[in-house]
Amino acid sequence: MTPTRRHLLKGLSLGAVSPLLMPFVSRLRAEGTTAGVPKRFLFVVKSSGLTPAELVPTELVSTMVKPGEKEGWPEELKRTDKLLDLPLASYELPGSLRALKPFKDQLTILQGLSGKMCRGGHSAWYGALGCYHTGDEGNPGRPVSATIDGLLARALPAIFPHIGLTLGGKVLSGVKDSVVYPGISALDIDRPLPYQANPAIAFQSLFGVAATGKDAAAEQEVQAMLLDHMVGDIKRVQGAIGNEDREKLDHYLGAFEGLQDRSRRLKGMEARIRKHTPEVSDKYTSEVETDRLEAHFDMAGAALISGISNVVTVRADTLDVTYRGLGISKHVHGLGHAESVNGMTSVEARRRIRTFHLDQIARVAAKLKAVPEGDGTMLDNTLIVYLSDAAEKHHGSCLEWPFILLGGLAGSGGRYLQYPGYGAEGHRTIANLYNTLMHAVGKPRDQFGRLDVNLAKSLQRGPLAELMT
Repeated sequence: MTPTRRHLLKGLSLGAVSPLLMPFVSRLRAEGTTAGVPKRFLFVVKSSGLTPAELVPTELVSTMVKPGEKEGWPEELKRTDKLLDLPLASYELPGSLRALKPFKDQLTILQGLSGKMCRGGHSAWYGALGCYHTGDEGNPGRPVSATIDGLLARALPAIFPHIGLTLGGKVLSGVKDSVVYPGISALDIDRPLPYQANPAIAFQSLFGVAATGKDAAAEQEVQAMLLDHMVGDIKRVQGAIGNEDREKLDHYLGAFEGLQDRSRRLKGMEARIRKHTPEVSDKYTSEVETDRLEAHFDMAGAALISGISNVVTVRADTLDVTYRGLGISKHVHGLGHAESVNGMTSVEARRRIRTFHLDQIARVAAKLKAVPEGDGTMLDNTLIVYLSDAAEKHHGSCLEWPFILLGGLAGSGGRYLQYPGYGAEGHRTIANLYNTLMHAVGKPRDQFGRLDVNLAKSLQRGPLAELMT
C-alpha cells in the first residue's frame, strides 16, 4: 500500500531536524486539518508622516487632491463626506506605489481613518499601533496596553513571537548598532518590545540556532554553517514527503539562499544612486542605511516564510536617518520641514524614500507569493501593513491616518477605500482597523485601545465591515 502524505509526515521525527525546520514540518502537518495554515503579519512603520495625497490613483488626483498649506509643502487629500470604495483595476497606481502593481488584486489603499486618541507631533509613539495617548516629543512614555503587533504576537505564537528590526532607536535618534526600544511596540502594559538595529547581530539571533553549536566568530561564517546544516536537513525531509510538499520545501530553502547573497556589488542604477557614498560590498555590515534596511527586509521575509515568527515589525527609519544610499544628503527631519536637498524638493526626496520602502515591501510580497500554501500562496494568508507613526504629515494632527495594506488577510483587495472625514457620519478610526485584524486571527474584539472622546463611541467600535468581505 502506498503511504499517505499524513503517514509520511507523521513518521518524520521533529527531533531529527534542525530547529529552523520544525515550523515548516509542523505547518505541513497542520495543512488539511482543522488547524489550517498560519496567518502572518509584517508591519512597516515609517517616521515623518505618510502623505495621503501621494497615495491617490493617478486619474483621481485632479478631483481628490488640493495644494499644500504652504508653497513647497506636500499636497493634501480632500475630505469626503461619503465612503469611497473604488476598484484599483480601473486606475493607475501613483508613482511611488508602482512596485506593487503585480499585487494589485491584493492591495488596499486605505484613507480617511483618524487617530485622535493618540498624541500628534513628531511621533504618536506606542499610540500609532496601540491607540492611546502617550509620551511627549522626546520620550515615548510608558505603554498602557499591548499594541496591535504585540497582541497578534500573543495570538499567533511561534519560536519568536515578535521580531522587531530597525535602523534607529527613538524617533529623534539616528542609526544604532544594538538592541533598542524605539517606543512603538508593546506586549502589554509596561512591557515594551525590543528591536535589533544591527543586521548582522539580528541574523545571528534569528537564524544562528541551526549552526550546530559551533562557535562562529564572524556572522558570515555563521550563515555558511547555517545553510550547510539546512541542506542536510532538507535532504532528509525530502525523502519523507511527496512532490507537492517538496516544492514548498524548495521555497523554504530559497528564503535562506536569498540571505546567502551577501556580496552584492554596486551596479546599474544602484551604482548611480550611490555614486556619492562609500563603496560597500556587504549589506549586513554596511554603514549605508539603505543596505541595512534591505537586510532587515530580507530577514523579515525569511522569518515569515520559515515560520520562526508570524509577526514582524520593521521600523523603516527615524527622523535623524539620512538616506545617503538614495542620493539624499539631508536627514528625514529636515525633509519634513520642506527643506530641499541635492536638487530635489522635499516632496521629491520624500517620494524617493517612500518608493524605496515600497520596493522592499514588494520584494517580500513576491517571495511570499511564490510559496504554495493551502489552496493558494503564503501571501493569501499574510498582511503587510505600511503606516507612519506620525499619521498624515511630519507634525501629524492624527485627523487622517493613511495605510497601505497588502495581502489576502485584508479581505477582498484591489481597492481604494476612503472613509468620510473626521466627525462625519460613517467616519472610522485606526482602532476599527486593528479590531479588524484581531477578527482576522479569530480573536474578535469590539474596542481597541482608548476612545476618542470627541467622536461617537459607535464610530469607534467593531471592525471595518468593508474589509470583512
